[in-house]
Amino acid sequence: MLDVLAILVLLGVAYAAGYYTRDRMSRKRRESARRWKNYVEAGRPLPANTNQAPAKQAHGDLAQMLGRWDDRARARRSQQ
Repeated sequence: MLDVLAILVLLGVAYAAGYYTRDRMSRKRRESARRWKNYVEAGRPLPANTNQAPAKQAHGDLAQMLGRWDDRARARRSQQ
């Protein structure tokens, strides 16, 4: 009976170590990806119902694309 309990404890420790290792590796991989892409932590988001223009900051590719889209839309509205 003691042998079975010891095996279960060892399996539990191995299972927990696997989760810890996977989490640690994922964090390292995400950190390195952020470093390569010059990731900048986003500031506090503005409420959707304000007319204030968001501050220009260096964000990821999607944010830059959306910023250009907003600028073009604003230019089209001002021409009409």
